[in-house]
Formats: sequence, C-alpha cells, structure tokens
Amino acid sequence: MNQFDRRQVLQMIAVSSTLPFLPSFAAGAGRDPVMVLVEKEAPGVSFYQLPQGQPLAHIALATQPHEIVADVQGKFAYVAQYGVEKWLAPGEGGHQVFVIDLQARKVVRTLDLTPYHRLHGIRMDTSGRLYVLSETDSVMIRFDNPSSDEYPSQIVPVGGTRSHYFVLRKDGTRAYVADTLSGMVIMLDPHDPSFAPVKRLVGQAPEGACLSPDEQTFYVIDRYKGTLHAFDASTFEHRQQVPLRGEAVPIVALPDGRLVVSNQADKSLSLLNPDTLKEEKHLPLEAAAPGLNLSATGDVLYLSLESNKVVMVDVANWRISGSFGTGKAPDAAVIFS
Repeated sequence: MNQFDRRQVLQMIAVSSTLPFLPSFAAGAGRDPVMVLVEKEAPGVSFYQLPQGQPLAHIALATQPHEIVADVQGKFAYVAQYGVEKWLAPGEGGHQVFVIDLQARKVVRTLDLTPYHRLHGIRMDTSGRLYVLSETDSVMIRFDNPSSDEYPSQIVPVGGTRSHYFVLRKDGTRAYVADTLSGMVIMLDPHDPSFAPVKRLVGQAPEGACLSPDEQTFYVIDRYKGTLHAFDASTFEHRQQVPLRGEAVPIVALPDGRLVVSNQADKSLSLLNPDTLKEEKHLPLEAAAPGLNLSATGDVLYLSLESNKVVMVDVANWRISGSFGTGKAPDAAVIFS
C-alpha cells in the first residue's frame, strides 16, 4: 500500500464521544478518505479505507487506549492511554501518549507523563499544540511541540475530582472540562495557571460535551440524568437545559449548529434544534454508539457501535447508508480526506 502523501491534510475527529472543533481543511483531490479508529479492547488503532471499511493496517497499543487526535499536516496522531477498562478498576492506569506516524503506520515514540495517570481527553489547537487531561490528578498537560518535545511545556491544575473529558477553543485559550464525580463543569485557561477556573455544578455526572461552531455556546450532557445543558462559553453562565431520552454520552455539533446526541439507554441518535434544544429527528440503532465521528464536510456521521461495527449516517437524509465491522470496542477516530 502506498504511503500517504505528506501534503494530505487531516480532518480531526474526536469524540467520546464528541468533537471539540471541526476545522475546515482542503480535501485531497480524488482520494477516498481513510479512518484511523481507536479500538479500546483490541487494544490498538486500525486504518480503514472509507466508505467500504476495507482494513488497511492495525497498530497494537498498550491496555485501553481511548481518545485520538492528529495534527493538521496529517503527519502524526496522538493517542491517550487510559490504562484500565473502567474507572472503578484498581490500579494507576495509563501514563503514556502514543505518537503514531500516519504515513509509516507505526508508533514512533511515546510521551511518558508519569506521575500523571489515566489519560483520557486529548486535543490540539490550530497552532499544533497538544493538550492532555489526567483524570485522576485533574491536571491539563500541554506540549507546544508535541512531535519533538520530551517534556511538557506547562501543566495547569483543573481543580476537579475526576476530570474525564474536555473540549477546547480552536486557539487554545479556553478549555471546558467535564468533571464526572463532582458533577461540575470547569472552564480554565490552559496557558495560565493563575487564572481561577470557573466552576458550575451541573448535576450527577457531566461527560459528553461540545462547542457550537461559532464557539459561543458550550454544551454538556449530564450522563445518567439524561439532561442536556447549554452555557455561555465566555461568561460560563447557564442558559438552558432539556431532558433527553435517558442516559446519553456523546454529542457533536454539525456545521449548521444542529446537535447530534447518542442515546446510550435508548440505543439511538437524536437530532436537536440548537435554539430550542428540542428533538427534530430520531434514528434507532442496533446498539449504543459511544463514538460519534463527523466527516470533514459534515454530511456523514461515522458511529462507533458497541456491536463492534462502524455505521455511516447520511445526515441530510437522516438514514443509515452503510456499515463495516471493526475490532473490539471501537470509539474515537481521525479521518483523512
């Protein structure tokens, strides 16, 4: 298989669940997209040719890799190691970020973040800086040149108790953390530890989150209560909340501002109006979808299902348009144009 052209650009997909932002990059002319998918219990990442899902390569990784992000040049992907199957599992958990050469399709180095463990959320800003969230230590770790840095550029305290997931402004000036055990969401400046984090109590277990395309609104789901909350992304004032179809985790904002929520309990997708947060459309699934990955153009959703399958959803027609099998426990992905 030929190596990817270094001029290819990357559409970054993140989810857990959800997407921090969706920058618009030029598509590679005449090229079918390729998905690099985290398979948490394989454990590793696999390359699939889209849209058919033909397997291209697999890279084995250490126990429980979770989130993935990649630089805009399409050179490197970064995978955070959570290291345990469930948050209640014993042990320290993972302390590594795996750096994957996307053209050679291999791990070329690791970032050892000891003494920080259970690495989950991972993001990049438009300047290519890497941000990693340690769940157990509630700190955000930044690398300004992640492809070459041996040590973090800065570590900023979040001030939570179990800082599981976060989303980031494009320029990296604000991060929004879902702190699942305290029930809080926390806004911080990941470049200034003297900035006092702004904390808001949401409820039982905030988790899935995203920003609106204009970055004016922060959305977060209180997972077990099945409630969606909207906050002003600048002031962090609470705007509104609505009930969902029970337990829900991932949420993603489409380019037009509409929201897609993956309902864990209901095994379905909901399409929500961004102004009212009311459900406009509903789509039943064969299994719950822990991963929502959006195409560069925003017209196709790639759902990672608990049945070890990726399902494609045609957003315009709100229907399933195809599927393919994967390794065990597929989740977040990056997709090449």
